[in-house]
Amino acid sequence: MRNRIVNCEILDPSTGKRFWGFVEWEDGVIRKVGKAGPGLVDSAAEGVQVIDGHGHLLTPSLVDLYADFCEPGKEYREDIASGSAAAAAGGYSHVLLRPDTDPCVDGADTVRYILELATRADRIDVLPMGCLSRKLGGETMAEIGEMSVAGVRALSDGDRWVARTGFLRQAMEYGANFGLPIVLTNEDPALVDGVAHEGLVSAAKGLKTSPVAAEEVAVARHIALAELTGARTHLAKLSSAAGVRLVRDAKARGVPVTASVSIHNLLLDETSVADYDPMCKVWPPARADEDRKALLAAVSDGTIDAIVSDHAPRAIEDKEVEFDLASRGALSIELVFTLLNRLVLAGEIELLPALRAVTVGPRRVLGIEGGAIAAGKPADLALLDRASTWVADASTLVSRGCNSPFLGQRLVGRPEMTVRRGRVTFSRAQAR
Repeated sequence: MRNRIVNCEILDPSTGKRFWGFVEWEDGVIRKVGKAGPGLVDSAAEGVQVIDGHGHLLTPSLVDLYADFCEPGKEYREDIASGSAAAAAGGYSHVLLRPDTDPCVDGADTVRYILELATRADRIDVLPMGCLSRKLGGETMAEIGEMSVAGVRALSDGDRWVARTGFLRQAMEYGANFGLPIVLTNEDPALVDGVAHEGLVSAAKGLKTSPVAAEEVAVARHIALAELTGARTHLAKLSSAAGVRLVRDAKARGVPVTASVSIHNLLLDETSVADYDPMCKVWPPARADEDRKALLAAVSDGTIDAIVSDHAPRAIEDKEVEFDLASRGALSIELVFTLLNRLVLAGEIELLPALRAVTVGPRRVLGIEGGAIAAGKPADLALLDRASTWVADASTLVSRGCNSPFLGQRLVGRPEMTVRRGRVTFSRAQAR
């Protein structure tokens, strides 16, 4: 059936064009894009199903480069089905999943298992990452070739540090043969004592720390290896101005690196843990406000290519303990747009670069088609309400997790509808 969404403001982050109009699609492909003023509806042909956009913002659907759906192994926190539903509710059509599950994704059978569960859920395109090393041990290479055939879209050891630099070089070189990007997180544990930012707050509160230098050393190593091997390397979850400077320099020299930042590190700074709130225990840690502002500036100028959810749902018993013992991580995949909207409304970032970093940028990192609203492009769309207010809690979130620094807060804006390959995978109106 041919569908047309009308009465919406269209923002195409690939071109920067913004106008009131309509989008028509059929068989998963956009067929027509037109202009019509606010409240006006261009007449549709007979047999076309019309969807009222209610004056909301229509953009390409969101794409996430780093999330944990906890399956296999920790299904009591989240599973592929619930994570996919939460992602669709957050405006996402594609999500790249961490491989450091239990068992980890180090062989083709696990890849096929994840893709089968994703097909059953049928909400988003689940994109598995495969491990670099067998059993995340950092010693023996995983079955990279077989996993490539099975459908992995990138290689990573997730939040694990690959200690042997020589092994990492070999794995990057081998993975590059299959055209797979290498996704690396950036903290040298030899410099780390805890998960709070090393600064004035941690010193005053007696918290164990992770200094900026731990990220700086790791980022420098990974950039050097990317330059040496030529492997497409994605530096996930930068948290510091120092990391941004290194990436900016590497890009200027033509090193094949891209970078992302977690939504948490754009909103939170080191003061978030001053009250020992385990909900604010995330990794990498929220750093100084100067770092946070440097990250926002790097998103705006394109040094940082993508904003990731770093969705990490936890059970309440994982968080309701003292700060040092609490699990790190926060659920977030349903909140990314809402939190970006907060930053835009506060004047900390412009809407266009914010949306570009969750639509166009992640697609370019993975080579996914789309990210534009134009005839012939995939009908992967998100309808975003930028004005309504709501409170995030167990009754308003889809995820099984109950861990977020933003629970109970008054939030402004949220996705109203998600379209994946022409099919509505989430509608808030139908969910009410």
